[in-house]
Amino acid sequence: MRNLVFVLLLIGLSATTASAVIAEQIVAVVNGQLLFQTDILRDQTFFEQGSDVEKLVRHKLLLLEAKRFILSPPEGEEIDLAFEEIRRNFPDETAFSNALKETGFSTEGLKREIMDRLWVKKLIQDRITFFIFITDEEIAQYYQQHQGDFEQKELRDIEEDIRTILAKEKEEMKVKEYLARIRSQANIEVK
Repeated sequence: MRNLVFVLLLIGLSATTASAVIAEQIVAVVNGQLLFQTDILRDQTFFEQGSDVEKLVRHKLLLLEAKRFILSPPEGEEIDLAFEEIRRNFPDETAFSNALKETGFSTEGLKREIMDRLWVKKLIQDRITFFIFITDEEIAQYYQQHQGDFEQKELRDIEEDIRTILAKEKEEMKVKEYLARIRSQANIEVK
């Protein structure tokens, strides 16, 4: 109830006027920006199954960093392609429209969220992935340690697959380190 009253005060409504406003539960505050329960629902519906408060906080932290370092946001065509990809995840247009209604998203709101996610992706590419290098020695070592996983295939036949696996592992590790660094400087309150 405290969070609801806080939202009502923020938008300048009295408790008696509140019945006309949809109640919104605050789940976290990241550097003064409110994250709501519906943000989790939207994330689960359109972007990431199993999303939770922590994933939402992570996304917000990375988005704030992206806006600091990546000066130009993604462009219209890139956003439109990602929008169409999300739309194809639904069986038909009615299901997609219903999902928008259930989450309180407009088409433009969804496109803004897509833009934010593409912005974060660009941050990770420019500040993390770009600096990841996989050596031939790392590939050979991984192959030796996981030879049973490759069904008698020769190293030269699966070298690129291993390079991709190792790059993804390094990226995840570097993103965790990066997040830990920015999280230590952030003001986060999870409700």
